[in-house]
Amino acid sequence: MMTAFDPEFSDPSEWAHMYRAAGLQVVPAMSHRENKQQWKRPALPKWRALENELVPDLTFERWYGEGGEHIRRNNMGLICGSCSGGVFVIDLDLHKDERAQAWWMEQQDRQTQAGQLETVEQVTGGGGIQLFFRAPAGWTPPTCKTKIGVDIRGQGGFAMMPPSHHISGQSYRWKEGHEPWEIEIADAPPWLCEAVTDLAREHGGSSVVNPVTGEREVTSSPGQAVDAFGNIVDGREDYMTRLIWAAVLDLYRDAPIPPGQMESEAALQAAFTNYERHVKSRIVEPGTLNAVLLEREGRGLSMFKHKWANAMAQWDGKVSAAAKVEKPSRPFEVEPPQEVKGYDFDPETGELTPKPVETPADVMEVLDVKGIKSLPNPNYLIDKLMIETALGFVFGAPGCGKSFITISMALSIASGRGQWFERDIKKHGPVIYISSEGVGDMKYRIAAWERETGINADDVPFYLIRQTINFMAATDVERLIKTVAHVAQIAGAPPVAVFVDTVSRVLPGADENLQKDMTLFIAACDAVRTTFGATVVGVHHTSRAGNLRGSTVFDGAGDFLLGVEREEGERVGYLHAKKIKSAEDGWQQPFELRKVTLNDITGDGSLYASECDPPTNDPNVWPPKDTCRKILDAIRRAWDDGKPWSSYSQTRKQGRYAPALIKQQFDVIEKVAENMIDTWLNNEVLTYEMADKSTKMQGLRVVGRID
Repeated sequence: MMTAFDPEFSDPSEWAHMYRAAGLQVVPAMSHRENKQQWKRPALPKWRALENELVPDLTFERWYGEGGEHIRRNNMGLICGSCSGGVFVIDLDLHKDERAQAWWMEQQDRQTQAGQLETVEQVTGGGGIQLFFRAPAGWTPPTCKTKIGVDIRGQGGFAMMPPSHHISGQSYRWKEGHEPWEIEIADAPPWLCEAVTDLAREHGGSSVVNPVTGEREVTSSPGQAVDAFGNIVDGREDYMTRLIWAAVLDLYRDAPIPPGQMESEAALQAAFTNYERHVKSRIVEPGTLNAVLLEREGRGLSMFKHKWANAMAQWDGKVSAAAKVEKPSRPFEVEPPQEVKGYDFDPETGELTPKPVETPADVMEVLDVKGIKSLPNPNYLIDKLMIETALGFVFGAPGCGKSFITISMALSIASGRGQWFERDIKKHGPVIYISSEGVGDMKYRIAAWERETGINADDVPFYLIRQTINFMAATDVERLIKTVAHVAQIAGAPPVAVFVDTVSRVLPGADENLQKDMTLFIAACDAVRTTFGATVVGVHHTSRAGNLRGSTVFDGAGDFLLGVEREEGERVGYLHAKKIKSAEDGWQQPFELRKVTLNDITGDGSLYASECDPPTNDPNVWPPKDTCRKILDAIRRAWDDGKPWSSYSQTRKQGRYAPALIKQQFDVIEKVAENMIDTWLNNEVLTYEMADKSTKMQGLRVVGRID
């Protein structure tokens, strides 16, 4: 605290020295008279280089010392982040947006002790308030604008400071009793840091229009000017303007006669290539070119051409005048000049030694064997069945009991039960169940589960979304993500699993057999999965052939495929692990569906799914592995003989239907043989290929093996 400072009798230099004494990176700032559009920014050309550490005394004195360059400049501001001891600013437009007031009242209610949020505070010239906090070690505050009137000035952010003048004519001023010379800047408590992070994730960023879809895309404001590869991610428009101006001046210096259209176009393309090589889009979309993403953000070729045209229009005016100034010895560039690129020069020996290979931008991660061995093992949600942050499907024919299976699974994960169907549950937490089908008896299904497990589910973090959702519509997916985020706030933790029952209900109007439609569905599931680190489980139907219905996109994208099979009227059915990427598959486990009566008078009740012992003489158990190998040998010989076995029942009359042949030759039940063929196809032990181009005969070919 600096009680000797008197704001009434201090000039700009004394104000700046007061901030400097508090360890704050104060710098001269623009005024609205200099730049009406972007005046809330430093009056320094390369201020981004100052965001990591406090400038040396000599630099500061050059600004605000005796005879300094900015000693009389009234406007000044703070560069937030590490250069100012971790200080960040919460900017609240309480006078404009009631949502900002609500958000801040929520934070005040979360205080664990009185006065925890008492800190340095200023009233802006526009009427808002700004609160200053210090970030704890290990947490970097974001820099972002939000749609609810709360902005965060974190690492690399900039905030105007008293005694600066606002465009409204008012001055920035410190709130009485909250001046930086009266009280210390408070350390941000951990819960406030979490709230700021959640705020940035839910409301942060600026929207841009995707010219292809017409929808608005959001890109968050980064906390630094360049990314890990040295690409510019903030200040790109300014960089574009300066690069274009330098290129146009070079054109003029080469020949003052205005260039023709082809020459101008060639120069534009060369300059844009240089620009695109050094900047990076904030939109993350693997497989899409950086130039395309920049265009979607409004920082691409269209803007470049517009600025180029504006510069060329000043050819006989500002360009002519500026070109008379001698060109700087150092050309306009981002990377420092090198004597021989890729080599270090030793002036004593005159030798060139190769530099270590640097990782260029826009390349995929490459792991050597040591890196591969160091990868973490998969963390299971349910042991040897589903891993964390996975996508999978539970599928079966109508009435087979698949919804009872998944509800039992979901409630077991949410309630903290140790096992589900004799498999250890490795992680517990909130679960969201999306279902607009069978909602009316959901309470009976939960009550039956409570009765059988002895667990009261009233306080279990299990949440039902019963509204109809269209996974093909971006607006519905965005609303779903907001809803899941809201549930995470209610539960105090992000969900560990999200169930979608059924898949067809969230795809109105879509064609399940079209790859492009189902790719959109998978992308929506991935958005939920990656945003919250949750496992997404789709409950789906089977085709007439008994496989997972729809496009093969489902089979390829699923980390696990769990088939549910139960004959109509039978009490016992089977779970069939048709695909598990991270563990052994092909196994079957019997389950039992039994009626649980909840009210003896009305007879209300529900079915309950539980594991059970296999019935005597179980017809669905696979034959021994030695027999399986013999079956594969028979399939291999049939392919070699030009009469391959088939997985299609239409080939039964031709004597090529594989399940029938396996039943005949190896005494295996045909239903089991069908399951074996399906599993081997899913796991690429078998493929279905053309054996004879002249007759168009197709059939099964052995391409893998079983362990």
